[in-house]
Amino acid sequence: MQSILAAVSGGVDSMVMADILYAKGGVLKGIAHCNFHLRGAESDGDEALVASWAAERGVPFYKADFDTAGYAAEKGISIEMAARELRYRFFGETAREAGCDAVAVAHNANDNAETLILNMLRGAGSRGMSGMKEESPLPVEGYGDIVLLRPLLGRTRKEIAAYAASHGVPFREDSTNAECEYRRNRIRNLVFPVFEGINPSFVETLCADAARIAEVDAIAEEAYSKAMSAAMKGDLLDVAKLMKSPHWKYFIFRFLEERGLNASQAESLVKVLESGETVSGRRFLSDEYEVLTAPSGLIARKRLDSFAALQEECIVVRAPGVYNFAGVRFEAESFPRSADMPLKQPSGTIVFDAEALPFPFIVRCFRPGDWFRPLGLGGAKKLSDLFTDLHLSIPAKERILVALKPGANEGASGTACDGIPVDTSHDRVSAVLGLRIDDSIKVTPSTSSCIRLRLL
Repeated sequence: MQSILAAVSGGVDSMVMADILYAKGGVLKGIAHCNFHLRGAESDGDEALVASWAAERGVPFYKADFDTAGYAAEKGISIEMAARELRYRFFGETAREAGCDAVAVAHNANDNAETLILNMLRGAGSRGMSGMKEESPLPVEGYGDIVLLRPLLGRTRKEIAAYAASHGVPFREDSTNAECEYRRNRIRNLVFPVFEGINPSFVETLCADAARIAEVDAIAEEAYSKAMSAAMKGDLLDVAKLMKSPHWKYFIFRFLEERGLNASQAESLVKVLESGETVSGRRFLSDEYEVLTAPSGLIARKRLDSFAALQEECIVVRAPGVYNFAGVRFEAESFPRSADMPLKQPSGTIVFDAEALPFPFIVRCFRPGDWFRPLGLGGAKKLSDLFTDLHLSIPAKERILVALKPGANEGASGTACDGIPVDTSHDRVSAVLGLRIDDSIKVTPSTSSCIRLRLL
């Protein structure tokens, strides 16, 4: 037998759900209530009703007070999303504390139909249109072992209201339900009355459609998983292999969807792929992931949110040795120049005049705006242009390290790296590790000592 924590707001749906669970005897282990403090005294009245109902029946009562508007402003999200994040986190924590293995919420058939329409309007595809499930994992990281139950999912609001009237279930009306500020309320108050005029049983019809869509989606999911197993190697998706399937556009949509990207981004990427051109360096971002176009396919990985901060960091190369910075290992060597020393170096290695760029020098990540005068070119060149010429992918660019001379004095630019002043008055670099050196540090006939930097 499940131990259930019921999420009860005080509205008719959740109060009826609590009454039904209580009548079953033994399964209801607690009532959880959130006061979002969005409706003043009305919110407090909801809390009082739920607390009183629980006390009369000897059911443990748990409540949380939230500054929902402040949380939404801090996170830069909507009030709806803020309330959702806050309540589900609270439900997970409370269920764990109360020893419950399930949380029951009062979503009903009307809610399911509203969700289907909302997801359809935002382009969520078949997965979004397959409707809610009666049981699913609690949508909070770290609490996925707790089951989210929807015991009223098969009942309409009319049926729930009729139950409340016949069983004398107390409840409170949320005055904001009549307002149309939120999208869900606009669907409920403006769109659904039109649907009902066309089909009085439209809620049941939409929910039945959602169930059928869920079955179709399960078939599509099986095909998608099979295609991905053949085309995905690590972080790289072999698009050429994927496009052999007549359903490749759907597979691309699913590939992006499960990484948090939206339908508009999927359409843009499909257009790039349909053009038949090799378009590298396009970047598609979600909150957690980035998807990059490359000649070999698509690279999908967690966003390197720390990269921007890493660009501000640096290390000092004080002497010969092996160094590790920003995930890149390199070796610095010092040696005397010989008359027959070859200037051409193996891939990943650069050599320069030790007097032109002596120890200690600075190494940091590439930054937009960096430039140098490449050996033999005679003019200035932006590193970004060099990377374009070399057809470097975005991940490759983010691993580029550059070397530069220390500043002239501690106050040259107001910054220092490990005690060594850094001249940031311009963005000229002395070398691009593993690729090129600036003309000013080249080895000449008068060079007596050299430094070699080799990527490991």
